[in-house]
Amino acid sequence: VGVRFNKITRSSETSDPGATYFFMPIINDWATYDTSTQNLVMSAKAVEGDRKEKDDLRFKTRDGNDIETDVTVRWRIDPTHAADIWRSVAPSTPALKERLVRPLARAYVRDVLNRLDSEEYYNPDLRFAAASDATKVLAAQLKPYGVIVEQVILGDFSFKPDYQNLINKRKEAEKQAEKLESQILATLESNKANLQNKVADLTEQLTRSQGDFEQAKRAADAYVVRKQQDAQATLSEKSAVAQGIKKERAALNGSAGDAYVSLQLIDALQKKEIRQIPKLPNGNVIIDGNKLLEQLGVIQYQQKAAADQ
Repeated sequence: VGVRFNKITRSSETSDPGATYFFMPIINDWATYDTSTQNLVMSAKAVEGDRKEKDDLRFKTRDGNDIETDVTVRWRIDPTHAADIWRSVAPSTPALKERLVRPLARAYVRDVLNRLDSEEYYNPDLRFAAASDATKVLAAQLKPYGVIVEQVILGDFSFKPDYQNLINKRKEAEKQAEKLESQILATLESNKANLQNKVADLTEQLTRSQGDFEQAKRAADAYVVRKQQDAQATLSEKSAVAQGIKKERAALNGSAGDAYVSLQLIDALQKKEIRQIPKLPNGNVIIDGNKLLEQLGVIQYQQKAAADQ
């Protein structure tokens, strides 16, 4: 954008780009400003920054440590304030950067970063939040001058050598901790898998044991029932035998008992030859015991029968 300033009337006029203007060179001054986005780069590396020297921003944290960090400020000129910039700030864009943007950027960005301690600045989320706060603060300071701040970017940073060594050791410790944590998680997963397999095996064994137990229980129940049935049958049989013996005993205790015994004795001795040879002074006499018993039994039976009648 171009600005024409009349030296006599002290008036100014802003000209849009792309047009051709004619004016008297003696009574008028003319200046142009680049209204595109500009970058103010302050870096520790001379080949990367605006200045060919170490130009990064150094500040002190809340806990007293010194930190040096690269800072990039993205800014541009508000075309509606070009005349004000020409009259009160700088006649060109490079001059505006050096006279206004650079000193204010270093001052207010440093003020914002001073609020952090070393641990907070080491945290990327908190560092990004600090850059956002720096953008707002710097934009508020440069807005009255017609400068629009788009973004403050924090780049590479470094601590004092001693503290940097501690940071490096901490990084190594964090890496080692992450490695150990990964190993622990892997071990836990492995143990979990082994535990699941063990639980499956034990569950299978338990199911098999329960099946065997139920089968053995059914077999035992069947055995008990069978033995109970056998015992009941034996008891019935023995009861019948006992009842028969009882009846037989009652019969034997009656009048027919003697006859029954005699008949049983006769039947037992029927087929056996019993002979008795008594010794007499004049010689031996042979007696047929079978016939004698038979006769005695028949006689006794007949006598009993006659008596009963």
